[in-house]
Amino acid sequence: MLLAKHHLDIGLFTHDIAAHRAFWGDTVGLRLDHELTLREGWVQHRYDAQGSVIKINHYADALPAWPSSGYCGLTIARDGPAWEGRHPGGETVRLVPPGTNGIVGIGVTVRTPEPARLMNFYLRAMAFEEAGPNVARCGDTLLFVEQGPGGTATEDFIAPNFRYLTVQIFDADAACADIVARGGRLARAPVSFGTVARYGFIADPDGNWIEISARTSLTGVAPPPAD
Repeated sequence: MLLAKHHLDIGLFTHDIAAHRAFWGDTVGLRLDHELTLREGWVQHRYDAQGSVIKINHYADALPAWPSSGYCGLTIARDGPAWEGRHPGGETVRLVPPGTNGIVGIGVTVRTPEPARLMNFYLRAMAFEEAGPNVARCGDTLLFVEQGPGGTATEDFIAPNFRYLTVQIFDADAACADIVARGGRLARAPVSFGTVARYGFIADPDGNWIEISARTSLTGVAPPPAD
């Protein structure tokens, strides 16, 4: 996969933006890069983590009570002592010295009842690299696949806590088509968000959402007009 950015991003949803701002900014020590209004009642607070974006989506409307996704933990490499805690929604966040378990940017833990099937998806359909037993790499981001309760197929990616990964590429339509040709499932066809990005979604075999995004600030090419 031809990447426009060599770091994955991860997104979560919350009603309690004050608690999350205190956690990610004060406790974890990440820099708030900017806020992006996606639509009325939906503002994305974008925190920088070694080039990856931690997308804290403040959602004003009721969040559907979907089951948890398989994305259950986030590890961030940074100088200083190791630390572990939980964000306000309850999922694990770790800070580790760079190089710990091979992490130089971020690592995402995803649980699944079938690790071999999920690894096959990320290595074959998504064209990630194998970085060790049950570890996949995309750019400098590591995905740790663990045995356990996994995600389930949901009608939307909007629900509490960690919900989706973002892969930044150059052509969202072509990348989605290529992933489908390699055995992936298209969860949402690509659309344009103004001149900001063109993006679609793939679902992994457990139903976890993966955003495939061509962001203008990275590609230098504005998307076609909104569909």
